[in-house]
Amino acid sequence: MKTLTLAFLAAAMASGLAAAQAPAQGLVGKPAPAIAATDWLNSPPLSLQAAKGKIVMVEFWATWCPPCRASIPHLIEMFKTYSPKGVVFMSLTDEPKATVEPFAKEMKMVYPVGCGSQAGSAYGVRGIPHAFIIDPSGNVAWEGHPMAGLDKALEAQLAKTPPAMMSAQDKAAAMAVLEKAEAATKQGQYAAAAALLAKLSRASEDPEVKARFEAAGKPLADRAAACLEDGRKKMVAKEYLDASAALGEAQAVAPGSEQATQAEALLKVLMEDPKAKAAIEQGRREREAANLAAEIEKRGDRDPAALLKLLDDLAARFPDTQAGKAAAEKAKALRADPDVMKRVQNDAAEKDCKGWLSMAKNFIKAGLPEKARPFLDQVIQKYPDTDYAKEAKELIQKMGKKD
Repeated sequence: MKTLTLAFLAAAMASGLAAAQAPAQGLVGKPAPAIAATDWLNSPPLSLQAAKGKIVMVEFWATWCPPCRASIPHLIEMFKTYSPKGVVFMSLTDEPKATVEPFAKEMKMVYPVGCGSQAGSAYGVRGIPHAFIIDPSGNVAWEGHPMAGLDKALEAQLAKTPPAMMSAQDKAAAMAVLEKAEAATKQGQYAAAAALLAKLSRASEDPEVKARFEAAGKPLADRAAACLEDGRKKMVAKEYLDASAALGEAQAVAPGSEQATQAEALLKVLMEDPKAKAAIEQGRREREAANLAAEIEKRGDRDPAALLKLLDDLAARFPDTQAGKAAAEKAKALRADPDVMKRVQNDAAEKDCKGWLSMAKNFIKAGLPEKARPFLDQVIQKYPDTDYAKEAKELIQKMGKKD
């Protein structure tokens, strides 16, 4: 039994060494074969075509391979070091996602992993782990074991052919966004500027874009700091609504910053205070009502019926606000004015009667006077002293003569 165990261990060790040391076919200096995978972890689908212009590190491995497992911590550190410098990592295995995903989580593999890939045969891989460096032009520049010279090879390749961190088209688009953000800042639209800068997730990929991005963020950080300080002062003065507005702006203009974190904490304190919370909510209602009143005033509605409807709506929605109470008073005054109400009635009569008379005439034209009569009666009963009622009576007389 002991002899069998030793023999088994020896065979396993030999297999592991073979997996780690078996050479691949020489691809250095040749175009790198295409890469594909059925599923990707830690990344959207990747390809060499999409990575053109960048340095790519391709590694072939498997979950069952001990040398592969041993190289993972080293590859994690390499990914953290070289990914920000423009190196694209692709770690490929022919195993399915169901097998790889729990293993990758256990090993804390943060770099892109392609599952179900058959690219190893095109690369002539006979032993794993095996790594390749592909230069920005798409040719294989180096191949070997990930733990044997990969770091130095990447450093040398970075020095020889620095990758295009951002395409000319992407750079132009980023610069256009930065220009808009800068213009928004000049106009005092800090939150709008922050929203534009938030779109530039790849700003660090180009030195010029990065420098301009950081410069554009400086006035926003200053604004956030000023809002934070203003919010603190307003809290002390118990001007709770203004305090919440200042703290909210600090969050909006510098999301993710230390100022935003402090502003969030202070807002939480405010909203946990019943008096402050009530004052803030009432203040927001006052502002919303005042804004709505301003919109009504700006419209300058000459239709008294439409104006009354808007005023009634404002008074109903915000009865506990100054603007709501003022709207109710204005609506009351309008209804007390005989001339205004006469116009309202005339406008309503015109709208109703024109519709009813049109329906009646269509029925008469279609030879259906019995269906026309109810509409004509409505006109006469609801608006008896109008020209519309007179017209309705004339139509009834004509229908009677035809009968």
